[in-house]
Amino acid sequence: MPTFVSNKGLWSPAKEEVGLINKSDKVIDYDGKKIQPGQPFVYKGPDREALKMLHLAGAATLGTDFRHDPEFRQAVRNQGFESIDEYLKHIGYDEEADEKKFKERTVSVKAHEIPEKVKKIDAMGGGKDFSGNKDNDIVGGFGAEKRIGADGKEK
Repeated sequence: MPTFVSNKGLWSPAKEEVGLINKSDKVIDYDGKKIQPGQPFVYKGPDREALKMLHLAGAATLGTDFRHDPEFRQAVRNQGFESIDEYLKHIGYDEEADEKKFKERTVSVKAHEIPEKVKKIDAMGGGKDFSGNKDNDIVGGFGAEKRIGADGKEK
């Protein structure tokens, strides 16, 4: 799930800090270090899913700066304000505080990945499946279970 952070209506990838394992069979260079296959490392940077989404959209950011949004501009005019700056002053918008808050939210997004692949579950339900063997098939439903042998007779 991509994580974005908005700044004045423009959505950019949030930063993430996540522990990963080099699951490739090649040595990779990251942050000036050589990461061997199977070696864990910490990725710090823009949210990778958000970067992928932006790449597919062919854009650097999503959304529109609210100062240039035609619907917002019209809404400000409809309320009787002469400019967006007059409206922002009226509602107490503090651009410096907003910028500070934006930077705080982009410091890191914590995510975790299972460090090793989970082993395949060999047997579900804790038993063996004798279906089709005919020697241990269980016929049941309502009442007592009946075991039917390969000869078709009840055991």
